[in-house]
Amino acid sequence: MNLKQLLRTALVVMLLAAATVAQKGVGAPLPASQLEGFSQTKAKSLDDYAGRALLIEIFAYW
Repeated sequence: MNLKQLLRTALVVMLLAAATVAQKGVGAPLPASQLEGFSQTKAKSLDDYAGRALLIEIFAYW
């Protein structure tokens, strides 16, 4: 096995390991938290959205 093949194999192994680590948080419950300052919803916590798809967009002005 030459160096190029060895590096290619190592890269593939690292990518597969990274994908496995990234999947651990998918489907896990969100931590308990309170929602404040949302004028367009009556929801008071993330539990109010249980069983529904939820998109959380974080935006900041710099």
